[in-house]
Amino acid sequence: MIVGDHLPEKTDEAIESIAELERQATADLSHHQRLIERATAAIGRPLTAYLIVGVAAAWIALNLVLRTSGHAFDPPPFSLLSGLISLAALLMTIFILTTEQRTSQHDLRRDRLDLQINLLTERKISKVIEMLELLRRDTPSVPNLIDPEAIEMGQASDPHAIFKALDERTVE
Repeated sequence: MIVGDHLPEKTDEAIESIAELERQATADLSHHQRLIERATAAIGRPLTAYLIVGVAAAWIALNLVLRTSGHAFDPPPFSLLSGLISLAALLMTIFILTTEQRTSQHDLRRDRLDLQINLLTERKISKVIEMLELLRRDTPSVPNLIDPEAIEMGQASDPHAIFKALDERTVE
């Protein structure tokens, strides 16, 4: 049933369930994880690259100007600047890896849910095919034909056998 100009009720319920799973995953984040993800989001913008290049250029220009008066705080080859850039790169890498690890764990949970739903759906479809075959056999007005494809599709798949076959056929 479509509610007004909205989605059908069952579709809306499914969307709300998925949204609730996403909200729960976000709510389960630690304070530190939230800070790291905010930092990663801020760092991952083009403006950050422009700022880094601008600060480095200003640092070099300032030190070259101050070098003429002998007051440069980081004369060429700008070892202090190199150290700061290396530290910033290390921190950015850690932030990105931390965020990526959590995202990968969340994606893995979602993939497992997808697999479980797909297996359940496959079982339901197999049962419907089986029931249709029984109905076809029991209905006198419908000719009783043997359909090997329907018989095969009426059997539920064994996920273990599928994984084993995939592993055997996949090149590593």
